[in-house]
Amino acid sequence: MNGSFQSLFVDNVSRQHYQADPATTEKSHVQVVIWPTFSGLTQFEKDIADQIAAFGYSATALDLYGTNTPESMEDKRSIMGVLLSEEAPLHDLQRSLVETACPNASSKTIVHVGFCLGGRLSLEAGLHLTGSAGAVSFHGLMSFYRGAKEDVNRDVKIMVLNGYDDHLVSDEDSQSAKHYWTELGIDFQFMDFGNTMHSFMLPSANNPDHGSMYNPTVAKRGYHYLEHFLSEF
Repeated sequence: MNGSFQSLFVDNVSRQHYQADPATTEKSHVQVVIWPTFSGLTQFEKDIADQIAAFGYSATALDLYGTNTPESMEDKRSIMGVLLSEEAPLHDLQRSLVETACPNASSKTIVHVGFCLGGRLSLEAGLHLTGSAGAVSFHGLMSFYRGAKEDVNRDVKIMVLNGYDDHLVSDEDSQSAKHYWTELGIDFQFMDFGNTMHSFMLPSANNPDHGSMYNPTVAKRGYHYLEHFLSEF
């Protein structure tokens, strides 16, 4: 583990995760873990947690950065680069965050949900954290670490919701991920939304010249697909 990763994500990092619980316990066996964008835990992730709680599930939006939350675009990209630079420290951190934020995780059905950077982190968690039942990626990167067949969780169910016009996910990236999951025998679904850019779920995304744009119609569909996916567990 490099020193930058240790200082940014491990040593003396104070975090405040966001918890949203449903009104009933009918679906209490399912715990949804929400992985944030490269901006860290914001009102967006909290609103997602509240929406999932309205579906009837317990949801925890993780505070990925704690006191090290980046502000500028340059800083966000830089700290994301450190986070993703090494496989083992990343997965160790993810495991620690889930165990800390969700103390009863071992007795729950864990489903990971993430957006942008969090979309990739959701896939990382689903594939590499033991006991993960599901992983949902919204406009997430397909550059996740590809472990050997015997080293990954092949029981995970995966759903990817992707903007076809997302400049961060090429056709080659998409096909590579699908081939990998097929070789593992994983239950996956990969949905492309036409005329849809990166960050289509984020109401604040409004920069089409740089490939990011909120799409309220597709966002509504995204919530619908997510609710249906969660009902399978």
